[in-house]
Amino acid sequence: MADWESDLPFRTCLERLEWEVHRLDSRDKEWREAKQRVRVRQDKTSRVERAFSFIYVAGVLEDLFRELNFSLAVDLQKVTVYPHDLRPSALSVLVPSAWEAINTDRVVRLIRRRDLVDVANNFYASSDPLSLSGISQLGLNDGRTVNVHQFEAVWEGLCLAGPEESVWPSSKHRQAVLSVADKRNTIAHFNTDPRDEAFRFSYGDLRDLATRVTETVERLHEHAILWLDRHESDGAAS
Repeated sequence: MADWESDLPFRTCLERLEWEVHRLDSRDKEWREAKQRVRVRQDKTSRVERAFSFIYVAGVLEDLFRELNFSLAVDLQKVTVYPHDLRPSALSVLVPSAWEAINTDRVVRLIRRRDLVDVANNFYASSDPLSLSGISQLGLNDGRTVNVHQFEAVWEGLCLAGPEESVWPSSKHRQAVLSVADKRNTIAHFNTDPRDEAFRFSYGDLRDLATRVTETVERLHEHAILWLDRHESDGAAS
């Protein structure tokens, strides 16, 4: 098996998330057992801690996809992928040249859209493997807070599983990523007082959010590495 560049970012992300899950679990137990006078004394610190959790988890995910943006592109140079192994959704990631032609505001884009349709229609016409050498990055890092879109883009763009399978272990896992992104932005942009916004969540609530985010990253990691292993080119490990 090849040593995949994208394995380390996933492992680093999971180590960071697991650290936060354990921290929140410990704080949840401490807080529930603390007497009222202790809670009052620690109120300000506790509010800052809870706000930090959203910023931290969102930052961990941002770092993951910033690294995957390039490391997955490097790994794609080590695989052999045939169109018949994929669904047309793979066009979004694996055939960037199909989209470059319409990356313009000129009227000519109206004509070039036809070329994109032709590429989609002819996706399965060739029995040759896809040419992935032109992919230097995947466009996963656009400067915005990581949301559900990055997870879904990798999952669908690489066709990591069957069409009926989702990157989300459950709807609660998808909602967890949405909540982290939403609250991170609310806190970071001071749309409301961060101390009040974060205090709406108990330590247990935050632990459950971080746990679901961790489980989603684990699922994406597992399927991505399995996909790379399955399509590994001869000699890629050398």
